Amino acid sequence: MRLLIILSNSASIISREVMRKSLRSSGCSYEVIETNACVASTVKARLDEGWDCVVAAGGDGTVAAVADALLGTDIPLGILPFGTGNLVAREFGIPLDVVSAVDLVTRSPVATPRAIDAMRINGRIYLLNAGIGVNADVIDDTSRIGKSLFGRSAYVGAAIWKILQAKTHRLEITIDDDTQIHEATDVLISNCGILARALNPNGPDIRADDGHLDVCVMRMKSPLEYPWYYFMRRVVPKLVNRISVERIARRTITIRCPEPIAVQADGDVIGVTPMDIELLPLAVKLLARSS
Repeated sequence: MRLLIILSNSASIISREVMRKSLRSSGCSYEVIETNACVASTVKARLDEGWDCVVAAGGDGTVAAVADALLGTDIPLGILPFGTGNLVAREFGIPLDVVSAVDLVTRSPVATPRAIDAMRINGRIYLLNAGIGVNADVIDDTSRIGKSLFGRSAYVGAAIWKILQAKTHRLEITIDDDTQIHEATDVLISNCGILARALNPNGPDIRADDGHLDVCVMRMKSPLEYPWYYFMRRVVPKLVNRISVERIARRTITIRCPEPIAVQADGDVIGVTPMDIELLPLAVKLLARSS
């Protein structure tokens, strides 16, 4: 088995050493390329060299960049989760410890390619989610240093602060040619369910292979409605229908706003509105544990 491993240069020294030791003992043929810039173009330039799997050794941003390069090929994507959130790995049951993750990608009887949906945003591929409003502001306000020091808990402080500052935006949201106007504080477009389930525990069952994207529009009128919403959502879900609107997208999503506001995708701020999303059903082959 031949593996091309794209190693994020933000990976810790300990993770690197454990990865290399595990790879050496696996008996697989492999090459490690360390980079954080131009990941997709780096991978695309090497795709015709007969690799059995291209492995993203990093966070969700590295995973998305490698997936972008593999689009339209039969080469599966493997993951060694070295990031802060590692939401793609968590969603598909990929081990978070380095030794077990290397074992998974190097043992083909244990792991099998699974086709999953993807999103194309501004010409790039993303796998998890995208959004504007509070969710994008939290990501924009959470520094790399904070994430390195405090991990996922670094987002908590930023989230509380941004919720207290939440304000509505007049948004024109077009889903599969159906346009609606919303005064909204937050819009989350989900391909995978792990983050959506945390934000909306009574929301729809969101899967990465169901051929559609789930759109949740939050229409809070005051920051004080956030804690009320999450309490009432669990107790009397019907009473909060005026606050959240859930829609399904099977082809495209466009969001426009009179003023430019930040857009996030897979945990990184990627620009500002307008945002255009195209769904790519079953476009990426992910190496995950056999059921």
